[in-house]
Amino acid sequence: MKVLIANRILIYQVLGELFKSMSIKPRLMELGVLDGTNAKTMADILMPQELFLVDSWSPEAFSDYIKNNSHRSWVDDLNKYADYFGGPLSEQVTFDRLYQKVVDKFSGQNNVKIIRAGSQKAVPVLRDELRGKPKFDLIYVDASHQYETVLDDLIDYQEFLTPDGFFQLNDCCHSAEGMKQNLGVLEAAVKFCKVANFIPVLVTNTDWTDVLLVKRNSATIDVIDLIIRNNEISFVEVPDQLLGALQIKQGKRRNISFC
Repeated sequence: MKVLIANRILIYQVLGELFKSMSIKPRLMELGVLDGTNAKTMADILMPQELFLVDSWSPEAFSDYIKNNSHRSWVDDLNKYADYFGGPLSEQVTFDRLYQKVVDKFSGQNNVKIIRAGSQKAVPVLRDELRGKPKFDLIYVDASHQYETVLDDLIDYQEFLTPDGFFQLNDCCHSAEGMKQNLGVLEAAVKFCKVANFIPVLVTNTDWTDVLLVKRNSATIDVIDLIIRNNEISFVEVPDQLLGALQIKQGKRRNISFC
């Protein structure tokens, strides 16, 4: 896997070059949309044929966080993150405002489909919606960050990926700040790679790391390698088996370490 000295925008740019070289007009999906900022960035760079946005926009989205962590004194109370969400996480009005921001961002764009349901409840909805239709080239996973739910999302949503399709995971790292939320994204990714024969191909050297996963035998791996080597992109290559050791270390800035 290549550790990019950049943020997630570079992953989108590399994927944009890949899709162009393979004559793919990509279909994208995002699980966990918040106010649509990342979805808009993906859409602007990758110019998808279709973009599906899946989020419950409801306090229910944090039910597993509360259930898993209510007894853990070392895990933050959800109220600490009220400013990030724009209001109390126990109030539906907070999520209705976020939902409306997404609707406004994508108003009039007929290629965008908004599904207001949690990632797991959306699975049967998507099966009906997508029956007989093409699958997705990239699914961005940013819903619940609890281990069991992330693993469920990865296992269940792989049926919606093309054979060479990608998962991109947000907050896929171990860090002191992540511990305060009991993040399980990294551990779920490692387990999923083992059971589904996926590997990490690109990683951002940033706090709240993004990781790109693809099937081990995918032809896209060589294409990504060619794109990166033929452009002025700074990276460090490490064995994909080190994914589970990925952690953020704080110095004058935060950096990825595998030690």
